[in-house]
Amino acid sequence: MKTLSWVVIGLILVFGAGCASSSSPAASTTGPPANVAGSWNGGFYGAASNSVSMQLQQQGTAVTGTISVGGRSDLDGAIKGTVRGNMLDYSIANGGSGTMQVSGNTISGTISGNAFRAQKQ
Repeated sequence: MKTLSWVVIGLILVFGAGCASSSSPAASTTGPPANVAGSWNGGFYGAASNSVSMQLQQQGTAVTGTISVGGRSDLDGAIKGTVRGNMLDYSIANGGSGTMQVSGNTISGTISGNAFRAQKQ
């Protein structure tokens, strides 16, 4: 009877581990860095409706450029960051920072707690 119990426990652990590993991650921080160089235009969605535009340059995984947030001059200015897979960790001149996710020609994230999305032009 003890052997049967151990077999059942083992099967539960194997099936549980299989289910846990079957979910796909929301973002990848591994692999080659996404290409974020270029012009990006979009805006906030949700409660805020300001426009967002970025001009980004990329050297390997290092990113520099400028960001402009319509109606929020406190968020305008220099932006710099590092690309990890399809994630861009960034900081802006006013001291704000965060992470953006790149998916093809779309980049999304939050700036000052407001969600935004932009398209590569």
